[in-house]
Amino acid sequence: MLQKKNIIIRNLNIQYFQSENINKNNAVVFLHGWGSHAMHFQKTLEKCENFVAIDLPGFGNSEAPKTAWSLADYSLFISDFLQKLNIKNPIVAGHSFGGSIGIKYCSDKNKCKKLILIGSAGIRKKNIKKYGFFIAAKIFGILFSLPFLGNLKEIVRKRYYKAIDSEDYINAGALTETYRKVINEDLTNNLEKISTPTILIWGKNDEDTPLEDGKLMNQLIKNSHLFIVSNAKHYVFLDNEKEFNEIFLSQIK
Repeated sequence: MLQKKNIIIRNLNIQYFQSENINKNNAVVFLHGWGSHAMHFQKTLEKCENFVAIDLPGFGNSEAPKTAWSLADYSLFISDFLQKLNIKNPIVAGHSFGGSIGIKYCSDKNKCKKLILIGSAGIRKKNIKKYGFFIAAKIFGILFSLPFLGNLKEIVRKRYYKAIDSEDYINAGALTETYRKVINEDLTNNLEKISTPTILIWGKNDEDTPLEDGKLMNQLIKNSHLFIVSNAKHYVFLDNEKEFNEIFLSQIK
């Protein structure tokens, strides 16, 4: 049974969920993806006996940071959260954006029993096309501040960010500057610093964080193992719930 709770961390009102009887040693700590929330993982959490799932700052029903945050800020937030709840040696499980927070957290030598990366973000390859679009978008932002061009701004903006596969940027709202910081952080060098035993779970047909990223992470994280889930894309735990749960639940025992 899931219990909904609130807590103040770094002066932010944070909502989270936990199992009815939580063992604060080795609890699973779930970190959701960008634009998502803790309950996106509900079907799997209901099969877990010992967990905490957080609406990360700015998402779900948790208060947004007052300034733009980096992955380092989110990592420090996780550290403060776990300390306040007195959770020790957790199993950190992160999907997409949540996975990149997990990478940052573990590469900073925070003690974890295990890291589980689910279609994790974090590898940001240089892309000249995307860089050009971002520069063009800034220029257009200045041009469309002119009154007689204002009506065209939203149309052009959406076309540009759709062209670079950045729907998340369009929908970031108050977290736009945070999104810019996060999307520009390449964690490739952090992967080699992780000593935590790591499990990677990837949808075979993931288009948002391609399987090639998962394979590279598997190569760079010393003590890691990659599971590939068939007939699944980025939301692997929803696309192929049965196969995902068999893997995930076997890794948190």
